[in-house]
Amino acid sequence: MWVKWIRTTLDLGTSSVLLNGVPGKVIHYRRGVRQGDSQSPLLFVLAADLLQSILNKAKDLSLIKLPIPLNCSSDFSIVQYADDTLIIMEACSRKLWTLKALLQSFGTSLD
Repeated sequence: MWVKWIRTTLDLGTSSVLLNGVPGKVIHYRRGVRQGDSQSPLLFVLAADLLQSILNKAKDLSLIKLPIPLNCSSDFSIVQYADDTLIIMEACSRKLWTLKALLQSFGTSLD
């Protein structure tokens, strides 16, 4: 039900271009929501929460590691502002390849 609601939200977006005050042909969005759509922040938070869960699980399995252990939280630290995400982790090529695989998995889960 939840996935169907999100899919419907993403598939029903439309707009049209006004030319001299006359609306043109309706444009149907095939993917995503319009910039400034009131649902955009909610969808971003849902996706960000999924990313947080994936990184927390990888940290718990010792697949990735923070450069400095934190005593204030058990979550893997992610810095987010607007639509930018910064992941700071231990400098290790093996862990970087693991992060790349995690991010690819995250990206395909949102399709």
